[in-house]
Amino acid sequence: MNSPEFEKNRWRWIERSFKDDLAALLNQRSLAWHLYLAQVAELRKNSGLGLIAPFASVLVHVLVLGSVMGLVFQEPLDKFLPYFAISFSLWQGLAIYVSQSAQANEKISRYIPFPNISGYMVHLVNAYEYVVTIIMKFAAACIIILAVNPTVLLNAEYMGFFVGIVLISAVLFCWSLPISFFFDKIRLLRAFLPQFLFAVYLLTPILWYADRLKEHQWVADFNPVFHLIELARAPIITGTWPVASYFVALGLIVLGVLLSFLVYPANRALVVYRWVA
Repeated sequence: MNSPEFEKNRWRWIERSFKDDLAALLNQRSLAWHLYLAQVAELRKNSGLGLIAPFASVLVHVLVLGSVMGLVFQEPLDKFLPYFAISFSLWQGLAIYVSQSAQANEKISRYIPFPNISGYMVHLVNAYEYVVTIIMKFAAACIIILAVNPTVLLNAEYMGFFVGIVLISAVLFCWSLPISFFFDKIRLLRAFLPQFLFAVYLLTPILWYADRLKEHQWVADFNPVFHLIELARAPIITGTWPVASYFVALGLIVLGVLLSFLVYPANRALVVYRWVA
């Protein structure tokens, strides 16, 4: 039985358990959404783009880089550009989320004076941003596909795409706390995160088809990022439901929740007692 002092302070983030903090987050969904809208407003104020930025990014990258790489690999552009447009959109959203999670503890520390706010608030804001960004990037990708090969969109499995985005979002959210803890505990690695993400980008079938590996197909099969992208790419490009990738995603969700539960107390201490670390 918990002591009266514990029950009195249970509402404080630094006193809450992992389960209690998630329950508090559930009640603060609206706050997270408004914090995200504030970020969008700040972005629009600073750059003048706002939500147009992810839309424009995909258009420029796919039209320029996609066309060049299609010619380099001698792939028909009417097939390669739709593949690259969807792949790049999903990868860019994933990479941005990981980068934000690696820096999330700095933002979380700003909420220490507001102890009733969930320690997961920053991660939920990032999740909102990921979903909205993916929608904008997908819209840009659809415009490109419509221009080069509209048959792809006619044969797409949109329900499968929706399920894929939900699973990707769940995986990223479940892994956000372990990523934050890891890159905050070993801060030196933050400097190498762009290089690490670029290496993953090159090793994952984004710029190239997985079947190019031939007898080395296992490089893609054992690459979790490939399965995350395939969750939403396969329903659009091939009109299929990637069953194997669903099992990989569910396994990653379970592992992410377990790791989050294990590192939650240590990460909370790392944020609160940052001056000691």
